[in-house]
Amino acid sequence: MTGIQFLHNVSLFANLPVSELEPIAERMVSRRYRPDETVFTQGSPGNSLFIVKSGRVAIVVTDPDGGEQTVAECGPGQVFGEFGLLDGLPRSAGAVASETSELLSLSRPDFFIHLERHPNVAVNLLVLLSRRLRFTMQQAESEHKLVSPLTRLVQLLMEFADRYGESEDGMLRLPLRLTVGEVAGMMGCPRAEAEAAVRTLCEKGLVEWRGLQLTLRDVDGLRTLATA
Repeated sequence: MTGIQFLHNVSLFANLPVSELEPIAERMVSRRYRPDETVFTQGSPGNSLFIVKSGRVAIVVTDPDGGEQTVAECGPGQVFGEFGLLDGLPRSAGAVASETSELLSLSRPDFFIHLERHPNVAVNLLVLLSRRLRFTMQQAESEHKLVSPLTRLVQLLMEFADRYGESEDGMLRLPLRLTVGEVAGMMGCPRAEAEAAVRTLCEKGLVEWRGLQLTLRDVDGLRTLATA
């Protein structure tokens, strides 16, 4: 898969034409990380955005006693570090490679140069940040409850259906280009758990996920699962 093909499957850049993806791909810097190698530390300058091309990266926070807690995992196609890219403030969390990983990075100056020429990226970024903030807040409100990845996925899809669903042949099509990696990030779980939940819903005939296109085949069945 070429760099442009890969970026086309990353939600942040998914709706951009090849002419706009080429200059981004040229500015991306690729680097491999060993297992347990630090990508960046909490409190370090937030001057770049990262995309996981292969492998997995743990997002960790340090408590006052010096202990570390993993708050999220990012897999292929997922974006992290975008908050620091926008505001330039110190990182609110650290990132550590969970396994051998290849990451693509885009510096803050290069990103803003591209943003001035291609404002569509700004719209995608706002959508990405809005989704993450919305579901982070929802997760915080119900953090006292033990919710399975499958239930979290169904609740996420119901939120998308209510806001973006488009009726089509008795089903609901979501006009969103979503990667499983991004969904895992919004669910706050490892990619493998999100993939397993997606596979379960597909096997039950409740959803259909082809490439980046998601269709809800049985909305009533999904709502039943969401409230179970």
